Amino acid sequence: MLRYVFLYKFSILLAIVIALLSLVPGSNIPYTSLFSIPFFDKIIHFSMYAPLGFVALMESRCTRHCSAYHLFIIVGLFLLSGLIEILQATVVATRAAEWTDLLANLLGLLAGYLAYRLVGGFRLFRFFKS
Repeated sequence: MLRYVFLYKFSILLAIVIALLSLVPGSNIPYTSLFSIPFFDKIIHFSMYAPLGFVALMESRCTRHCSAYHLFIIVGLFLLSGLIEILQATVVATRAAEWTDLLANLLGLLAGYLAYRLVGGFRLFRFFKS
């Protein structure tokens, strides 16, 4: 078990940051003019989960031919995002869960997978495999 913690250290760190940011009460988030952008919340969800999916796939150390393992990672991260949405609805009084947030999370994870397929082999990203 500890081996997986070291193997997926960047993914776990990103997931913790996403969970903490998602569970901050709405009253503690300072208002900016960016909130007036339509669907800004969904853009944020997409922007958090795309790097998470990419980093998790890079850390998997599996070649590009491990589609079943990659699917397992993406589904696991999507289930984690669902758990965070449930916690938002039940634990944090000033936050709400939305189906569109889950859709944005899924699209972000799929974008991370696509980015992995396109640029995952570049040397620039090999530090994830260390």
